[in-house]
Parts: sequence; structure tokens; C-alpha cells
Amino acid sequence: MELKDRIALARKQAGLSQEQLGEKLGVSRQAVSKWESGQNNPDVAYLAEMCRLFGVSSDWLLLGQETEEASAPARCPDCQTIVTGLDNFCPNCGCSLKSSPKEQYALVLKSILSSPEDNSVLYHICDEGVYHPAFSLPENFSLDYTHRILGNAPRVLFRGLTLDQARAIQGRFFHPKNLLVCFDPTGDTPIPRLMDQPYKPSNKQGMSFWATVGAVVLGVICALLLLSIL
Repeated sequence: MELKDRIALARKQAGLSQEQLGEKLGVSRQAVSKWESGQNNPDVAYLAEMCRLFGVSSDWLLLGQETEEASAPARCPDCQTIVTGLDNFCPNCGCSLKSSPKEQYALVLKSILSSPEDNSVLYHICDEGVYHPAFSLPENFSLDYTHRILGNAPRVLFRGLTLDQARAIQGRFFHPKNLLVCFDPTGDTPIPRLMDQPYKPSNKQGMSFWATVGAVVLGVICALLLLSIL
């Protein structure tokens, strides 16, 4: 990635248009456009101000390098927008930057479900009243109402779920592949971001019993060898 690409990336992640960046720097939109197309390079003073505005290091913006002293820009844990140490909340999605993201999930309908079985499942889940749907339920709602819900995709069906709850609800449907379990730290994450990064089960597995025993034995042998040398 070249300087022009890093300027464009940092500007977009900061949620600024070329015109807005130009206003903050006191230059025209055309000047910013030329920087991002590689026709011209900005003066050092403008680069320094961009580092401040974008919350990035000069080493990253100028050279694309990450060092202990100058790392890549900090990003919002939810939407990945570049943020600064002065931000308490993400300026793009509102996610808190001072506290750990909540472990909550959303269940997203990614494509239309038209089967009567799935319609019945959604109706009974809503009728149970255990989970809070992301849509408002009319009084004395009917199967016809839930049918219209499943016929309108993509949309969020449920929010504020634990991972186990989201998986359990997904498993009750007859076509679970049409639904996505998505990490939803803000509790109100926009659908595009939910669908861009759906929850994916980890493929990492713990050590088996015999592998653990072997590791312990190997550790004991190494310790005995070390003691014999000393």
C-alpha cells in the first residue's frame, strides 16, 4: 500500500469525505483528490495534521510500518473505524471504547424463508416471549404476521442473545443456513456490519488427554536432565 492509498484508507475509516478533510486542513477537495490519486504529495505540515485527525502514527501513514513506538492506527472493536485516544465512543457506530464489548449476539435472516414450518417456528418463539424480537409485535399477532417477517430479508430477527441462545434459536428452524448468528457488541449494530462479520465457530481444539500426559512427561524428563547438568 502506497502513501496515497493509506491517506484514502485512513480518511474513509475516519468517516470523512474528501471535501470534509480539505476543510479541516484548509485546502480544496481537488487537492485531497490529487493526494489520493498520487498526482501530488502533501506537505509535511499537512501529513502531521492528518496523523492527528486520523489518530494514526507518522510511521504508519508515511511508511506503512509498525514498530513498538509507532503502531498501526487503533480501531473500533465493532466497525473497525480508526479512533484516537481522545475518543470515549466510536464516532461512527457509538461503540464504547473504554469498556470491553458486551458478549451479545443477533440472529439475522439473510435470505427469505417461505416454508410453513419455519413460519410456525418463528410464531412459537415469539409467542413464548422468552426472547426479545428485533421487530415490534402487534397485539394478537398471527401466523400471517410472522410469515411477512420471514418474507423480508435481510433483517434482524432477535438481538441481545447469548451465543448459546442464538445457536439454540437458529437450530429450531427447518432451514438454519438461511440465518446467521452474528456478534453484536453494540446491541444495535447495522445489518451490513453484522452480515460482513458473522460469528464463526473456532476450529481450534484443546489438547487430547494423551497429548497432555505426553507433554507432562516430556516436561519432567527435561527438568531431570537440567538438574543432572547443574
